[in-house]
Amino acid sequence: MSLCLTGLLFAVVAGPFGTFQTMGTVLRLVYWGCVIASGVGIGVVIDATLMTFCRDWHPLWIDLTASILITTVLAPLICVLRASLDPVLTQADLALGAVWLHTAAFVAPVFFLRRQLGRAASPSDPPRPRLLRRLPEPLQQARVLRLSGRDHTVEIATDQGNHTLRLRLGDAIEEMEPVEGVCTHRSHWVARAAITGHACEGGKLYLTLSNGDRVPVSRRYRPRLEALGLVPLSKTS
Repeated sequence: MSLCLTGLLFAVVAGPFGTFQTMGTVLRLVYWGCVIASGVGIGVVIDATLMTFCRDWHPLWIDLTASILITTVLAPLICVLRASLDPVLTQADLALGAVWLHTAAFVAPVFFLRRQLGRAASPSDPPRPRLLRRLPEPLQQARVLRLSGRDHTVEIATDQGNHTLRLRLGDAIEEMEPVEGVCTHRSHWVARAAITGHACEGGKLYLTLSNGDRVPVSRRYRPRLEALGLVPLSKTS
């Protein structure tokens, strides 16, 4: 909301795209208020649609697609608003292609700023990984405990439930930044904060997690876990 109000104040005072020359202050307030309110409404619908049907996409692709769709829907509406409210310009004076480019120049930075502001959590907030944006809304505030890859999917275990995404494990681990975690096996990654201990069964070593899960530890990754003090030193060390 603060971003929208800041944008409205800037638009009214600066009068971009020729509105300062052709509109008075009150008309600019009405015009830009309608444009920004319409953009927010359209953006909410498109963003929700993409997060419902395309949540497996990389967040950058979701933002880029949303920017293009919002611009495409909003540009014709802006033409109608400008022709209706501007006392100088008419519909014939407005080129839809130019309006589309101007709209894109306004919409794209908003998505960029939203992404940057979303990353700038306050010091008291826990780190929020990008991967959470791919999850259903009820899980987007959850804490990720582990990632387990199988074929071309990743099971994401959180403190509020599990969800499976069609995604490579390596990409999922990358999107967990800045949460600290370790790989225990070529198919498993766990968050450091979720580890409660270790267990041995049938000659196999496991890490135990806060939700009761046990994650296998392979020979390849055991030295790293030993160095971190998460598992006991092997007898052959």
